[in-house]
Amino acid sequence: MTEFDWATLSAARNARLDAVPDMIRHALRVLEDLLEEVDHACTFTLLNGPLIDDDVVASVNALLPKHCRVAGLESVSSWSTLVREALPGLFVPGRQPQAWAEPSAARELAEALTDWAVALMARLWPDSAESWALTVHTDDWYEAAYVDLVVRAGDQVWLLHLGVSD
Repeated sequence: MTEFDWATLSAARNARLDAVPDMIRHALRVLEDLLEEVDHACTFTLLNGPLIDDDVVASVNALLPKHCRVAGLESVSSWSTLVREALPGLFVPGRQPQAWAEPSAARELAEALTDWAVALMARLWPDSAESWALTVHTDDWYEAAYVDLVVRAGDQVWLLHLGVSD
């Protein structure tokens, strides 16, 4: 696949800032559908809320499902690197390996959708934004495998959940 800077598209560059989170959610939804198989369901979500009393853990706990809480936050140097490392690679279904081999059309589409979502995320989060990989403690089911990213941008805390249930 040729390199393309998705941030140069007017749809990304000129989108109203209040519309960008929904644009990201749409891209994530298409990725979910693309990567889904009979027993391989992806859940990709983006949530945000206010930073509560300058406490990132409390703010993230407010965004997590009721039966979950923060077990750990590990600082990451680049939120975009973490997203690109996770998507689509960690979530590629295994039943049709030939369909997902590099450079297959399905793989290229998933990678392009990831690049589009990351370009949109960059509208919300500067490269220098504080970000963490989240480990979740749960009293119930969460996901079979997941990558959760927390980003602090101004007075907002964002939670990007990338999960799969096999």
